[in-house]
Amino acid sequence: MTLEKNLGSLLGYSEETRVELVQVGEAGETPTLELRLKRFAGELGWQTHRRIRLAAGQIGSLRDALNLMDPDARDSRHPGRRSDQDSNVIELTALRRQSS
Repeated sequence: MTLEKNLGSLLGYSEETRVELVQVGEAGETPTLELRLKRFAGELGWQTHRRIRLAAGQIGSLRDALNLMDPDARDSRHPGRRSDQDSNVIELTALRRQSS
């Protein structure tokens, strides 16, 4: 049985998109991180369009690559505005502060 734990969501490139971060694993195995591109489809709600699964060993490499970004780009606020669809979206900066 596949176990999933939602770690957070990021606002997407438009109001109709977002990226979910989900820990995915089978019982007794090392979990992995899955990035899911979701789009809002009106009455159907949020639909998953793309999935990228990272192996456990790749997560540190992703973190290292993100830390190489220009700090102004990495730490700037998302230019998009929130809508009712985004009311349950968690900003990772807020999540990081709460978990510290």
